[in-house]
Amino acid sequence: MKIGVNFDGFKISDYQNRSKLIPPQRYIQDSFKIFQEHGIDIVRIPVYWESYEKDPEGFIQELNLISDEADNSNVSCLYDNHQWECSSFLGYGIGFPNSIVSQLYQNNSSKPNSFKPPSREDVEKFWNNWWDKTIKSLDGRDGWNLQIEYFQQVIETVNNKTSTIAFELLNEPQVFRHGDFKKVSRYYDHLLNKVAEITDKILLFCYTYAGRLSAFNFPWTQARIKPSLAVGNKIMFDIHPYPPYYIVMLYFRLIVKLMKIDTFIAGEYNSGTGDGIEISSSQHSKYLKTFKKFLPHGVMFWQWSYILDNGHPAFNLAKTVDNKISLNNNFDSFVKAIKEVSN
Repeated sequence: MKIGVNFDGFKISDYQNRSKLIPPQRYIQDSFKIFQEHGIDIVRIPVYWESYEKDPEGFIQELNLISDEADNSNVSCLYDNHQWECSSFLGYGIGFPNSIVSQLYQNNSSKPNSFKPPSREDVEKFWNNWWDKTIKSLDGRDGWNLQIEYFQQVIETVNNKTSTIAFELLNEPQVFRHGDFKKVSRYYDHLLNKVAEITDKILLFCYTYAGRLSAFNFPWTQARIKPSLAVGNKIMFDIHPYPPYYIVMLYFRLIVKLMKIDTFIAGEYNSGTGDGIEISSSQHSKYLKTFKKFLPHGVMFWQWSYILDNGHPAFNLAKTVDNKISLNNNFDSFVKAIKEVSN
């Protein structure tokens, strides 16, 4: 079982509709040095379509730097087509670019505030239209196909690096209508049809979240999102247990069994997502021991970032001292737990 972290970059995770703090000096180089020194052997790299649209050249340059440092540090990398709360166009989320999202909200009476939560109505409107395949760019091009074109740039940049082991098609899709779980499967098939032509790496599809209780996210419903297209790549399912309690892992195991998937990863996990959430040394150890019983291919803690998350102390693994990135006590506890489960 590989154990690692999610890595927050700068240009690859910049907001299109607000600014992001500049990282400390040699942030990427020093981070991967720390990973190598402390036995972190896999890193999930969230990359964002809106970040690419904002600065394509800077985005690709940073991808090259990250993958080169990973090569030098013998750290495996999984590149994740990430979104969270759709887009910074709608609120404090990040993911889909203005060229795709703005068309859908031209008639909004007021422009959303990119520092506040997006309205549930806006988020639902986006995902319903996304699964209906009706979202188009400003020049009328299909959103699904444009996303493939963007992600192709990511794949072609890092595909031949020795550290690159996998690509994730989309992080945490949402559905608000029960029938859309099957549409998620068709969406994955659409992406796989092209992505499998340009890479032989592992390809991952992520657990889909129900935006409404009426979407009924039962294990047998979740199983419908599995891609049906046969490709030569190894396909894995990505779960995000917050937290990875034993009963939560049993729920995911049932989904994996129903899907008839033999391998899965926990691309994200932590002790929870609520305001003020913390994590103790004993929790670090308990979670990794629980994972070991279920034998995922890899687990990745959320997250390593130079930006302090004051609302979620458990999310912080690093700190900045004298304009240099450094590990914190939470990271020390995480590494200690890794050593315990590895013995």
